[in-house]
Amino acid sequence: MATASMAAVPFTTFVVKVASRCNLNCSYCYMYNLTDSTWRGQPGVMRPEVTEAFARQMAAHAISHNAPIVHVILHGGEPLLMGKARLADWVATVRRLTAGKVHVVFSVQSNGVLVDRGWITLLSDLNIRIGISVDGPKDLHDAHRRDHKNRGSYDRVLKAIRLLRSDATGRGIFSSVLAVVDTDLPPKTLFEFWQELDVPGFDLSLPHANHTHPPPKGRLSYGDWMIEFFDLWFEQNRHDRGVRYFENMIRCLFGYPVSTDNIGGRPVGVVVVETDGGIEPTDAFKCCEDGLTKAGFNVLTNAFSEVQGLAMIAALQSGAESLCSTCQGCEVLGVCGGGYMPHRYRKGFGFEQPSIYCEDLKKLIRHIRARCLEALPVDMIDQLTVEGRLAVA
Repeated sequence: MATASMAAVPFTTFVVKVASRCNLNCSYCYMYNLTDSTWRGQPGVMRPEVTEAFARQMAAHAISHNAPIVHVILHGGEPLLMGKARLADWVATVRRLTAGKVHVVFSVQSNGVLVDRGWITLLSDLNIRIGISVDGPKDLHDAHRRDHKNRGSYDRVLKAIRLLRSDATGRGIFSSVLAVVDTDLPPKTLFEFWQELDVPGFDLSLPHANHTHPPPKGRLSYGDWMIEFFDLWFEQNRHDRGVRYFENMIRCLFGYPVSTDNIGGRPVGVVVVETDGGIEPTDAFKCCEDGLTKAGFNVLTNAFSEVQGLAMIAALQSGAESLCSTCQGCEVLGVCGGGYMPHRYRKGFGFEQPSIYCEDLKKLIRHIRARCLEALPVDMIDQLTVEGRLAVA
């Protein structure tokens, strides 16, 4: 499916590394256990003067681009390592300096280890939603997500999830859980685990990998694994069980103008701010090579608009226009958008090739399309075809 020429978009999602250390040592972590070591030179937490500069630069960027709402994702490392008082002060500072200029929506992505009643109350009072990372049943989760004393984190994470699900306050701020795909784990096992958790939102992440640093190989290919999981979810057909990765693919298949930084192929307004104020492209680029994200821009001295010419950010901003000729001629381009840009990396060749997950994505997208069409009336399929709203032939 051809993609029209698209102009760069303003930054409206700011992934802010409020803490640059983590209390876990996950085996697959792109921040600490792959190729990049620049975190060692970062301040442990964001200093007040950097927070203030970030808030002012973000507000100025939003105003200059007529963006009424922005999303700030508190990230890390583990953002809750800031502590309750410091995190509350951080949010208050950002709100104070952006008040009347732009509406800021906050969320936090956490490993869940530190979550307790006090955190739930504070995040609720601050109107901050939280997502928790959990990879599956205890044996699998603890094989990957261990602390620095080599202890598994499963019991602490499950306690956090149960606290969040135990009353209206927690349920009001709990957005979803996120699992990194391990193809040695049967999809049905993970699906049943999700049902036992009884959380409505679930998302899947492919391991951050590329042609120089390939992903682990397991019992199934990533495409076959995702297809099995999709079928379990699709056939369950519950309105209160959402898988964002699949839902976004379905939207793309039927021409809905959705795009994230890993699918869709449209320009995405996401930027990262490190604890020292450094402005960088998406942090998954850290799976490519050491220092790749460092370009010398900082909120203390630079406006966000100044980094839009940075090669990696410009490529993200241009969407599918920056893809190689193989991707440009692919029938699933309108859905996968070339896949996640860091997954296209090869040392010496940059990003000028399809994703390391290319064949997996094509197989999954074609399968999702077939399952969706099976469920639609013939006259609706005919109408969608006439309107040109089916993204895959």
